[in-house]
Amino acid sequence: MTTLAALEQYSALCDELDQYMNEENSRLRESGNDQSLLVDRKREILEKLDHALVFLRQAGPVKTADHTASAEVRKRVLAKVLKLLLLSRESEQLLLKNTVRSAPRVEILQPTPARLATAYKTQKQSRPASTQPQGSWSVW
Repeated sequence: MTTLAALEQYSALCDELDQYMNEENSRLRESGNDQSLLVDRKREILEKLDHALVFLRQAGPVKTADHTASAEVRKRVLAKVLKLLLLSRESEQLLLKNTVRSAPRVEILQPTPARLATAYKTQKQSRPASTQPQGSWSVW
């Protein structure tokens, strides 16, 4: 396989990954969770990308005749990868937001006059009574 063909294959896989990630992102926006069916598809695409990288490494440097064509393909792939990174970050934020949203919330009770009066009475009654009569002096 030539380097240009390996680059074209890698570009096609990046397009497939882009389609998948857009689908994943839209599902996260709609339903708020990641579907387990999409995980298998993601693993499949990642395996294909790993194989394409192996082919790129084996193909070696680009021939001088194919240099301009490969430069265009590399530019396209780089733009696609940057777009995928931004889309991935957005999906991570959606996952985090949906996870936090589904966590149970603790309700903070606001003190009302009745609650304050009850708490004050409870505290006042629980203190031991003084043994000295009211208004008397105590010496330490």
